Amino acid sequence: MSNDKRKVSEILDQTARAYGDLPALKVKRDGLWQTTTWREYRERARLVARGFLALGLQPKQGVAIIGYNCPEWFLSDVGAILAGGVPAGIYTTNSPDQCAYIAGHCEAPIVVVENQQQLDKFLAVWDQLPQLRHAVVMHGTASDPRALTWETLLQKGREVPEAELDARIAAQDPDEMCTLIYTSGTTGNPKAVMISHDNITWTARRSEEHTS
Repeated sequence: MSNDKRKVSEILDQTARAYGDLPALKVKRDGLWQTTTWREYRERARLVARGFLALGLQPKQGVAIIGYNCPEWFLSDVGAILAGGVPAGIYTTNSPDQCAYIAGHCEAPIVVVENQQQLDKFLAVWDQLPQLRHAVVMHGTASDPRALTWETLLQKGREVPEAELDARIAAQDPDEMCTLIYTSGTTGNPKAVMISHDNITWTARRSEEHTS
């Protein structure tokens, strides 16, 4: 059993090299299944990460994400990690005040929302979040000047050199926190569980060993 510590970016790179043309994600839209290969998953996650860099995301800053299961959710999550940020998922049923608590607690300058309904929650509490600068809408248009469409995020990412992202990734350490998981908050405000790169990659390797 290997005891080496690995970063999320290393596992993603390794998997894309080994299984590049195999399916990583599938989603059904307009009645048709759309497939994202592992190579495409890595490329798109890196593009999202570059988009976050273009928006000014700094290491250790939060990226709050709210929405149902979809490729854009995963790309936002992994993209935030690659950019050195700390993604934090929010329950889709959370109220505006609950969203404000989590986005404020993780000091997120960027929130990624599924649609207008979820965007409205943050627009209602934006003034309570002095660190919040941008909202990215996964699906649909951006109804507020502080919000960007998903395609706009990707376009901004294309303007950031790959080398800038590579430098951000190289500065990361496997023992560093790379994501926050918030409890449901049924007995008070949600508690943030800190998860490191090594937490994630070690657990994934152990799971693979027991299922192979």
